[in-house]
Amino acid sequence: MTAHAKLGPSGAHRWMLCPASVEMEAQIPDTGIDSPYAVEGTTAHALAEMALANNRDADDYAGVRFNPDLIHVDDDMVEYVQMYLDYVRELGGTRFTEQRVDISRWVPESFGTADNIVFTDDGVMHVIDLKYGKGVPVFAQNNPQGMCYALGALAAYDFLFDIETVRIVIHQPRLDVVSEWDISREDLLAWADNELAPAAQAANAEDAPFNPGDKQCRFCDAKGICRALAEHNLAVACEGFSVVGDPISTKDVKSLAPEEIAGLLPQLDLLTKWAKSVEGHAQGLLELGEDVPGFKLVEGRSVRKWADEDAAGKALSRKLGAKNAFTKKLITITQAEKELGRGDPLIVKHTVKPEGKPTIAPVSDKRRTIEIDVTDGFGEVPDAA
Repeated sequence: MTAHAKLGPSGAHRWMLCPASVEMEAQIPDTGIDSPYAVEGTTAHALAEMALANNRDADDYAGVRFNPDLIHVDDDMVEYVQMYLDYVRELGGTRFTEQRVDISRWVPESFGTADNIVFTDDGVMHVIDLKYGKGVPVFAQNNPQGMCYALGALAAYDFLFDIETVRIVIHQPRLDVVSEWDISREDLLAWADNELAPAAQAANAEDAPFNPGDKQCRFCDAKGICRALAEHNLAVACEGFSVVGDPISTKDVKSLAPEEIAGLLPQLDLLTKWAKSVEGHAQGLLELGEDVPGFKLVEGRSVRKWADEDAAGKALSRKLGAKNAFTKKLITITQAEKELGRGDPLIVKHTVKPEGKPTIAPVSDKRRTIEIDVTDGFGEVPDAA
């Protein structure tokens, strides 16, 4: 089992914004069972580490199960992890993979493991984090986890390399996101002294303050019992409405009691449907060209597909033989690349990557804004006689 620091880099986005979350999460029993998403992510990281260590490609490990706690490497994982491997290798330089870093100078007893640290000849230290999740895009700008890893890398390697610029990189292949952000060595150290260290001190305080919000609460294990979050959500939901029933009142107790949770449960379905309805309406407004302040339409996730399965099937059958070109259906693009090689002209000819379905995102999202032409599809209206 991997060791975790109390105030580790991976949770910095949470405990820096809500210092009390550390104490609250400590109340949640550890079941010892990882979620399927966590197991999938750990497998992808193991695949990347093994391929880099042995100078191999991801497809060399297709079907492999690295240990009983992980899952078998499937074709999709091969394709996505290879994108990450290609990015890392193209940097060249001196690389340290799965490197443990220590940031206890600023955060007592804190450490973490950086996926890859690469030093290039132009004085740039690249701190690269593989994110295999596909639910929420993660970006490099002011990313606390990446900045913590960079601080640990500075502490470990500053005497070996002439580091002028730190480049934080978030590589999220399943969402086609490669986010890069540069910060100077001096600015990174100033952030550590002025923001990171005070936040760690607050999180370690006996009466750490609560500060509920979307970013810090989204993946907090204690969100289901947190009174501050419950009051925050109900206040937002009820703003401008008459309150039905008795509202939750602030008490000295920080966690919701079981009977209070029972009182909330009947309201959750309505609140969830209402929230989805509001989001859907906002997306509808954006698709009509209306302005929703602070939000925009961006292209959602897209994956390659055969442009014409019949044509691709015939072409692959001629080149590979029908037995190798089909299982119960046409083989995947990744399987075809394993047989013919990445970039094979036949595959390129028969492959398309359509635009992702529009989805709503904050204006700070780095993806390109989709411009909506509300007149598209309408002809000119002739002048009345």
